[in-house]
Amino acid sequence: MEGSFLSERSAVSGAPAPKMSKTLLSTTMVGSVIEWYDWAVFSSAAALILNQLFFPKLSPTVGVLASLATFAVGLVARPVGGLILGHLGDKYGRRPVLVATFLMMGVATTLIGCLPTYETIGIAAPILLVVLRLAQGFGAGAEYAGATSMVVEGAPPSRRGYYASLPMMGIVGGIGLAAAVTAGMAYLPKDQLVSWGWRVPFLLSIVMVIVGTVVRMKVPETTVFEKVKASNQVARLPLGEVLRRQPGRALTAMAANAPLTFNIYVIQVFGLSYVTGRGVAKNVPLVGLLLGCVLGVILCPVAGKLADRYGRRGSYAAFCLFNGIFAGPFFLLLSTGGTVSIWVAMALGFGLGCITINAISASFIPELFDARYRFTAVVFTREVSLEGYSGSRIEVQSDYR
Repeated sequence: MEGSFLSERSAVSGAPAPKMSKTLLSTTMVGSVIEWYDWAVFSSAAALILNQLFFPKLSPTVGVLASLATFAVGLVARPVGGLILGHLGDKYGRRPVLVATFLMMGVATTLIGCLPTYETIGIAAPILLVVLRLAQGFGAGAEYAGATSMVVEGAPPSRRGYYASLPMMGIVGGIGLAAAVTAGMAYLPKDQLVSWGWRVPFLLSIVMVIVGTVVRMKVPETTVFEKVKASNQVARLPLGEVLRRQPGRALTAMAANAPLTFNIYVIQVFGLSYVTGRGVAKNVPLVGLLLGCVLGVILCPVAGKLADRYGRRGSYAAFCLFNGIFAGPFFLLLSTGGTVSIWVAMALGFGLGCITINAISASFIPELFDARYRFTAVVFTREVSLEGYSGSRIEVQSDYR
């Protein structure tokens, strides 16, 4: 395989391949669900209703901008939290950090659903909203990087691509779940939506927090990290070591994120804006994205198996090539304005294009780096350089009415 795994080689040489823990897989998938569910629910509410609840003294336009600014606060917090928590994950272990990220995200989201509005406590309401949004973003910055690093370290070498692709199914599930819940709230009368309905998607997060925390507490630390710790090879300054020892691989990882980031913005932001700007009902492309989620769930393990069989680079390049070839047909399908054509464009662009690239990068990127600073390296190349999907999620949710 093309990856590094420098520290593991001496440790596992001649040893039988490890068996993948089902508990580890389930907890990383649940973590991915809650990360993206929390993020998507907030993005939808920020765009559509939080201005009425937390910024009522501002004009409608300025109020929307203010509520979107609270969404942007989370984007700023993601790389900051990711680097701090990634540093701790490389020094003290993956497991305790992933428990912390899970609790920060889930508890912050649940508390947002409990917040009194501006009408009740005045200026304290938007201040508390920003504080909770910071906590949500801080934890989210390290969740996926830690989950994929942990799965890659716990998987047998011959199946790392397959197992590392599975947390991506959690991400797709989180997006779909958030879309379903917010779509359900859209059918409430406006007075009920404003009084209590907007809280429901946030409060539901507590269910995943309880289930996920119980499962995550049962997951042991990875054998790879335990061996790094036992041999006194823990990195003192993980980020410094990444930049000093493997700068070329850091650039490679950043470059690998570029097609994913570009395509997700084109499909989920520009594509939706283009279609709705031509008079198409917003639910039409949203259904297409949900179909893409279904297709993505099916194709995630397929992409992972292809990466194991044919190599990460070749498989990754093949799906990137598909994205390049499909760019023309994508816009042609959108321009027709036909419902089925839009569904096909969105579903294939999102499910076959974007999701498969991310499913392969889940093993490709962690394998590039030494275990001593892997957590930090994955966070840095994902969150700091390109911020993955962040910023585009605001467009994927059904509309509140």
